[in-house]
Amino acid sequence: MKKSLFTWVMLCAPWVANAHHSAARFDLTIRDHMVSGIVKEFKPANPHTKIVLEVTDEKGTRDIEFEGHSLNNYYRGGWRDGMVKVGDRITLNAAPTKDGSDGGYALAVTTADGTTF
Repeated sequence: MKKSLFTWVMLCAPWVANAHHSAARFDLTIRDHMVSGIVKEFKPANPHTKIVLEVTDEKGTRDIEFEGHSLNNYYRGGWRDGMVKVGDRITLNAAPTKDGSDGGYALAVTTADGTTF
């Protein structure tokens, strides 16, 4: 019995270890990095929301992927289904990546009508 339990645990360990990842790649000390763009994808989910924005700035126009809080956190913060749709213009307050690459961790979302969650 002990051997089969040990085997089962060892077989499942890689999936458990890979089930969650760290926010270490984001600079969470920067809390006022604003990014505006057109929503290409908005998938509120647990454990993290995925947001893809089409951003136009001095680097040109490109799609940038952001990670965000969980569906539960967004809901508690005021988000409701249908508030953000593909094609909407939104602004993210996002912690940027530490290496300076595109993307970040969405700390807050502001919709075109000024609603923030």
